[in-house]
Amino acid sequence: MTKKFISLREVARQLNIPPSTVVYYKDRFSEFVPSQGGEGRRKRYPAEVIDIFRRIREMFNNNWSTEQIEQELALRYASGGSVAEARSEKPAEDMDSMVRGMGGVLEKMTDLLENQSLFRSEIRSLRDELAGLKQERQQSEKRYLGALEQMEQEVASLRRAKDELERLLRQGGSGAPVFPSEEYLSRPLVIRTEQGEYLGVLGKVQKHFALRDFVFMIERNAAAGRRMDMSWEKRDDHWVLLVSARDSEDAREQHVVLVTQKTVTPSRNTVTEIVRLNINGNDVPDSLLLSLFKKVKDGFDAWNR
Repeated sequence: MTKKFISLREVARQLNIPPSTVVYYKDRFSEFVPSQGGEGRRKRYPAEVIDIFRRIREMFNNNWSTEQIEQELALRYASGGSVAEARSEKPAEDMDSMVRGMGGVLEKMTDLLENQSLFRSEIRSLRDELAGLKQERQQSEKRYLGALEQMEQEVASLRRAKDELERLLRQGGSGAPVFPSEEYLSRPLVIRTEQGEYLGVLGKVQKHFALRDFVFMIERNAAAGRRMDMSWEKRDDHWVLLVSARDSEDAREQHVVLVTQKTVTPSRNTVTEIVRLNINGNDVPDSLLLSLFKKVKDGFDAWNR
C-alpha cells in the first residue's frame, strides 16, 4: 500500500493555524517530526504528522513550557519513529509521565496554599492591631472630652463666683441690693439730641416710655437658654444698670452698661436721661440711640395693650 505524504501548508490548512506557526513547530521540535525527500519545499511529511502537530498545538494552548512539550513528545514519538509506533507504546509510560506532571502541579498548589495561609494570618494580625488602635483612640477621646467638660464646669463655677463677688462689692458689702427709687424708674426716659432737644416716647393713652419699661424690654428680649444677670450701681448723681448675658451652648457673652441721670428739661419737666449706653465695651452713638427710640415709638402702643 502506498504511503501518503502531505506538505506543511496542508497541515496548516487541516489544523486551521497559520503556516508560519506550523514551520515554527517543525523547526523547534524537528527530532519528533518524521519527514522524507530533499530540502525546502521538496520535503514531504507522512500524513500521521497531523497528530503530532495537533498535540503540539494543544500543549502550547495549555501553557506548557517547551521543556514539558519535549518530554511529552519524547515519551510519545521517538526520533524518526512513526506515529503508529508511538501509539503502540506501553500505557505505563504515559501513566508515569502523568504522575510526574501531577506531582509538580500538586507541589506548586501546596506552596500557594501555604503562602495564602501566611497572608491570611498576617491580615488577621493587622486587623486585630487596627481594632486595638481604634479602641485606644476612642478611650483617649472619651477621657479628653470628660476632662474638657469638667474644665468647662469649673470655669462656669468660677465665673459665677466672680459675678457674685463683684455684685457684693458694688453693694458696698451691706448684703442688700441697691435699686433706684420707684419715682426714678417711673419718670419718662429720654435722650438729648445734638440740637439740645429731649426726645422721649409717648403712647396714645398719654403713657410715657420709662426706665422701668426699658429694663422690662431687656428682660423680655432675652433669648431662651441664656443666663442673664442685672444689677444697679449708684455713682455720684448717676444710676448705672449693668447687664451680663451668657449663652449656655456656645458660651458667648454680652455686657451692657446703661448710665442714666435725673434731668430737668427747659420746659420744667423732670425726666430720666440716658447719658451713655455701652455694649461690649463700645459706646452706642447718638444716631443709633435715636434709631432705637424711633423703633420703640413704633411698637410701644402695641406692646402695652
